[in-house]
Amino acid sequence: MLNDYDPSARYKNRAAQRTARMISTLLVMVISAAVGFWFGNQYAAEQQISYREQAKSLEQQNSELQQSVTELRAEAQTANTRFIQLKKDYDAQIPEGPMQALVTLVREQLEDGMAPERLSFLIRSARPPTDCTQPETKRFVVATPAYDGPQSVVSVADGAVKIYGNGESARNEKGNPEAWFDPAKKVTVQFKNGETVETKKGVLPLRHSVVSEGREYRFTIEEGSRSFARVVFDSCAYP
Repeated sequence: MLNDYDPSARYKNRAAQRTARMISTLLVMVISAAVGFWFGNQYAAEQQISYREQAKSLEQQNSELQQSVTELRAEAQTANTRFIQLKKDYDAQIPEGPMQALVTLVREQLEDGMAPERLSFLIRSARPPTDCTQPETKRFVVATPAYDGPQSVVSVADGAVKIYGNGESARNEKGNPEAWFDPAKKVTVQFKNGETVETKKGVLPLRHSVVSEGREYRFTIEEGSRSFARVVFDSCAYP
């Protein structure tokens, strides 16, 4: 039995086993690396495909945005052109300067009750005044609730036009009403031309014109001395 034992064979077997284990380990490492490399390539390929799809989507979105920007620019240009045209139309229809003041005056006259036909006639017949007289001044007492005197009247055009009016009583220091009017408050002035009576209301000065017997009388009613209103007027040929 002792003659069958071979120590070198034992060492050879151990060396072979170690070699086999090393080879197995190397094979496992190589296979693992190969599998990892393959999975890495697959992942990289999938990521590349994903990035391409994202890039394609972004290009599509960019193209759509560019189209939207182009359309918005076109719409903005159209809107700007329309605005310029509307402004021209507005400026042509809405007057400025003296014309605007005249339009406002016409509107006020109509709102005050002047007949459109009469206003139209006056505008058509308007022309620079001719044959005008020098201004004259008269005065009348402005009646108040506390005034108990006779009615005060200014007569013009040989009595054809009469002017008179009333206002609110002034107050003394105790708050009691006085006989004279308060020029800081509204007054009412009547212009009687034959059987026609025209009324102007407001704070002095007030302006008004009356046509009588082929002449236009132009009046300015101002504050005079206490109790009185002063009438400054002239007349011109009409029309």
